[in-house]
Amino acid sequence: MPLFTKSLKLRSFTNKRVGRYLLYALGEIILVVAGILIALQINNYNEERKKDNQITAVLQSITYDLEQDTLAVGAAIRYYEARELVASEIINDKYDEDSFRTCLLCPTLISTYAPFKINDKGYLQLKDIVDSVEEKDTLTVEIVQFYNAFGALLSDFGEEVKNFTIENVKEWRDEQPWFSKVTSGRPDPQLYEYMNSQSYKNKVAYYYAIVCKNYLNMLRAYKNNASEVLKRIKERNASMLTQKS
Repeated sequence: MPLFTKSLKLRSFTNKRVGRYLLYALGEIILVVAGILIALQINNYNEERKKDNQITAVLQSITYDLEQDTLAVGAAIRYYEARELVASEIINDKYDEDSFRTCLLCPTLISTYAPFKINDKGYLQLKDIVDSVEEKDTLTVEIVQFYNAFGALLSDFGEEVKNFTIENVKEWRDEQPWFSKVTSGRPDPQLYEYMNSQSYKNKVAYYYAIVCKNYLNMLRAYKNNASEVLKRIKERNASMLTQKS
């Protein structure tokens, strides 16, 4: 056999081996890439499930917070509503000394307050989750916005009401002769005379403006919005249960 014929056969055999090797290598690469893609998809799925479970747990915490808050804010609303009408009548000169003697709320109208503080443990956890992800869930974003809208306002006005009532008590302690008698449960005619003064009515007017026209309305708005958020969370939980079943 001529030498060049052997060379052609050898070259053909080598080319076939190289071709099969390249095909085999290409197949291996495809398998590796496919494996990586499947692993990434599984990992993404697991991360998504982990995030969903985390959000569900946090929403349960928020549900508990809001249920407690709606009860507490309801009590605060009733407390201030009972004083709203009295304050309005005082600043409209519908009370005189005799009326003040029979008014049960008047002696403590501007010297007591109903504290209310939002439970924000669940909210703070949710905020961390929302801030850490690129793809935002509509409900979680709305919940964060709800807390952002009411948190600072209720805190600031609540602190103002607290400080106002404490300042009144301190002022009466230092300046009013009837203070010791009244605080120990004994009536004093000088108290009713004071309540009929313009100084007292000015304080009641401030109380009416800050508490009845601002803080009370904020508390009502918070209660209504908190109830809506609770409803949305329950609807989300029901939808997820339906999808799993």
